[in-house]
Amino acid sequence: MNRSAACALLLIAAFSTGAEAERGQESDFDQFNAHRPAAIEKLITKGTADSLAAAAVLKQFGAETDGGSYALAARAVELAPDRGDLAWLAVRLCGSASDCDPGKPEQHLRSVDPQNGIGSIGALRRAQLTNDAAAIDSALTAIGNSQRFYVYFAPLVAATAPQLALAIHPGAGQPSRKENARATVEMIGVIAASVLPPSQAFSVSCQGMALQVEGRLDRCRQAARGFERADTFIVEGLGLSLQQRLWPLDSPEGRAVTARRRVFQYRLEEYSRLSISSSKIDEFPPDVAEVFRTHDREQDAALVYFARAGIPADPPANWTSTMLPRVP
Repeated sequence: MNRSAACALLLIAAFSTGAEAERGQESDFDQFNAHRPAAIEKLITKGTADSLAAAAVLKQFGAETDGGSYALAARAVELAPDRGDLAWLAVRLCGSASDCDPGKPEQHLRSVDPQNGIGSIGALRRAQLTNDAAAIDSALTAIGNSQRFYVYFAPLVAATAPQLALAIHPGAGQPSRKENARATVEMIGVIAASVLPPSQAFSVSCQGMALQVEGRLDRCRQAARGFERADTFIVEGLGLSLQQRLWPLDSPEGRAVTARRRVFQYRLEEYSRLSISSSKIDEFPPDVAEVFRTHDREQDAALVYFARAGIPADPPANWTSTMLPRVP
């Protein structure tokens, strides 16, 4: 699936009201497309780090090539050089710009957040392209030794959603509750499409004959554990899935991974039933951006809404999954 198709699916999943929308009523998808160009111009004119970041991802959304998005992200980084979320956004948008040297934004990210393994994913991909086993092992080791593997999803949503709400609000004054909710829903989909890492970069070096390279299996296991230290459900689930492939299921490590995967699957399923996962703007919690602002990890933000709904954080002993796994 190409990037445009993937982005479209993310947008539809986030914004579509489906059969519940009245016939002839403008869909959220149409509204998003209608207000996006004007909103981008307002965000660029405002010229703050957060407004430029919002403009960058909105401008890039659904496009195969860069149309100025990276330059906007780079300007945001210049205004707030100590922020890891903007540094990673610049790395991701650099990938679509033909004249961007990825080494520069990647180095900046590593200097800002040296314990974040996401800063080594680009080096891993380039090493694979040249089949450089030593460089592959070096990147895997860096990921495995990292303290976290963050794509800054929650901080970026928290930073950009209020900016979009202001941009789509007509006239003076503050955006309404509905405008804030709509902007947050839209930025959740747009940010998700912008910041998630290329997962295939890991699997290529950690399957089949590649695991016969001396020391590679241990490095892959440690790197997969690094992926699990993620700030989004989807990347955490990827890390768990990779570990299940790399450890015998009946080994102590394999059983421990299976137990963690069970908790993960339970929380993901319960999260998907909450109003925060709804496309109905009237049901969407009004404080999502603020909760994301105070919780770096999507998973921790989910626990806030679990507590409000009286949902246990961990699965009851008799709990069994009713859904297919949501990640590989």
